[in-house]
Amino acid sequence: MTAFAEEYGISSSFRQAGYPFPHNGGRHEATLRQAVGIQNACGVPTRLVDVDDIARLVPGINTADVRGGTFGPTDGYLDPSSVVAGFAGRARESGAVILEQSPVTSLETAGGRVSGAVAGVHRLAPDLVVNAAGVWSPIVAGLYGGSLPLTARRNQIFVLNQSPAPGRNLPLTLDFVTGCYFHSEGPGLLSGLAESTEIADRPATIGCDWSELPLLVDRLVHRRPGLESAGVSHGWAGMIEVTPDDNPIVGWTHLANVYTVAGFSGHGMCLAPGLALEVARELQGRPAHIALDIYRLERFERGGVEPEGVWGGSGIAAGTS
Repeated sequence: MTAFAEEYGISSSFRQAGYPFPHNGGRHEATLRQAVGIQNACGVPTRLVDVDDIARLVPGINTADVRGGTFGPTDGYLDPSSVVAGFAGRARESGAVILEQSPVTSLETAGGRVSGAVAGVHRLAPDLVVNAAGVWSPIVAGLYGGSLPLTARRNQIFVLNQSPAPGRNLPLTLDFVTGCYFHSEGPGLLSGLAESTEIADRPATIGCDWSELPLLVDRLVHRRPGLESAGVSHGWAGMIEVTPDDNPIVGWTHLANVYTVAGFSGHGMCLAPGLALEVARELQGRPAHIALDIYRLERFERGGVEPEGVWGGSGIAAGTS
């Protein structure tokens, strides 16, 4: 992402400020310690840190109930809409046609393949179908006789009009003690609750629930005293699609020309840009460079699947308590 603007002609507003994850011991410490070991084995310089380290990383943070944490110095955050715009622009330059406001409402099958599709006012005869419809992926799968074990969850974010460290890009701090996260956003601070709420339907738009704000303020002011006087400039809400183990579903379906890329469980911007290269290889009939077995749909049929513990499951998707 550091070279995104040079390669795609648009800034992603990437801030490589790092990710500190403070914890209060117990299962969260064990989960994070295991995660550091795995990441280090893959060449990622995540490290365990103590309370003093966290205090240095996040100025003014209250560490009274913190026992330690982890820190990823090469991690960062960015503007997802700019990244999508950059990818879309490059796709158009390469000849892709993006049909906006054209939901897929029908898929016809013949001979073990999808032979026809209706998207808005367009009728298509696709050689290849990639189901990357996010929370609507199960609906698309149902059109070709498939199913996906995805749950829609509601997430929302609020932006405060002041920062506890003006002029500094604060790291994305995911608080495993109280269950909230925050990082710099322009001159202010972006924050949200760790929990996401399951919703039965999948509306086209979703509004911000301001009744959630007092709970977030309580947690945020506890972790970073001094924010009591901050105002909230705006907020927004959206949906994430969550699998039983909080990892995506990637691979071919029972139809020869239909491929699934869905279920990123709230960390799609972390996984998708890298995983897309492997997906592209498989779509071209070539083997992926890395093993993708952990992402296949069949893992749920085999059983023994456990939730990913840092970002999802016992971590951010269902809350940290």
